[in-house]
Amino acid sequence: MVEIWILGATGRAGRSISAELCRGGHQIVLVGRNAQRLSEAAAAIEALGGPTPRTLVTDDPAAQIAADRPDVVVNTVGPFGTTTVPTAQACVAAGSHYVDLANEFEPVRSLLELDTVARAAGSTLVTGAGFGVLATEALVYELCAGRPAPARVRVAAMPVVDGLGPAVLASVVDAAATGGLVYRNGRPVRTRLGAHLQHTPLPDGTTRDTVAVPTGELEAALRASGAAEVIATSSEVPTGRTARAALPIVGAMLRVGALRRIVIRAVDRWQLTPPSTPGDASWAYACAEWEGGETRQAWLRTGEGYQFTSRVAATVAARLAAGEARPGAFTPAALFGTDLARAAGGTITVDTAVKDPR
Repeated sequence: MVEIWILGATGRAGRSISAELCRGGHQIVLVGRNAQRLSEAAAAIEALGGPTPRTLVTDDPAAQIAADRPDVVVNTVGPFGTTTVPTAQACVAAGSHYVDLANEFEPVRSLLELDTVARAAGSTLVTGAGFGVLATEALVYELCAGRPAPARVRVAAMPVVDGLGPAVLASVVDAAATGGLVYRNGRPVRTRLGAHLQHTPLPDGTTRDTVAVPTGELEAALRASGAAEVIATSSEVPTGRTARAALPIVGAMLRVGALRRIVIRAVDRWQLTPPSTPGDASWAYACAEWEGGETRQAWLRTGEGYQFTSRVAATVAARLAAGEARPGAFTPAALFGTDLARAAGGTITVDTAVKDPR
């Protein structure tokens, strides 16, 4: 039976993805560093009634992948700036398929640059298999399908989550250290972290404030649209005037490697709750503008962000395990299309008549 490895299986995302796959009858292997926590996670998943998961204790997942050559590997271990490329390269060398939850600009871009070697090895690499990347890129594909490249694209991620795990927080630290980025004339351009405050519209006529952050969604939107100008914004970064003024200073401090490592180690021990977000739904938004003034916009609505992410990652892993792989490096919608977002519980609404009310 095809096995799917879950790296970081004792973390929040790992447990949730494992449960989704177990309910689907897939044989999974829980991979982590702590034997006791792995046993506890396995017992909880076994209680769901699917195949009994195997556990694997290792401090070096890349070496274990090289030795055991698993069929599919799901990487939930952040910060992805540290884990994405080494783990994906190990999968390519082993002939395995790879999936991760990354949504930082550099890890997503670096993974996609492995396309040539992945094709040669017959491996499929998928990055951004979660709310981050898929929710907004699915909208861009919907807006741009069968049409010439737009001049400008803006995407916004507005997830609602009921907690923030250490892996996610470590990834946020890495993203902040990258600083502000947008695409202009098809090239990445540095900008102030937290710039481009947008009053992002929702279908009910309300708005949510979002600011530009260097996410994987920026790279995915560029590739999905071919637009010369792309901006990715998010509600996950504080949007108040004081907070936005402080963001460039915080980002500059985090670019000091030693300080960033200290903060990430501290994050591992923190128990944090997410900032208050109005409403009970997570939203993603995309707006595409063509020369001549035509504007199209779209929204994706789903429930709690972690749940959507777990469904996306589990669905991608299950499809790869079922033989739906295509060699190369991809974002989720680039490989499986926009219906992947719907399969994970998202609802997409497209409005072709309304101008973007900035």
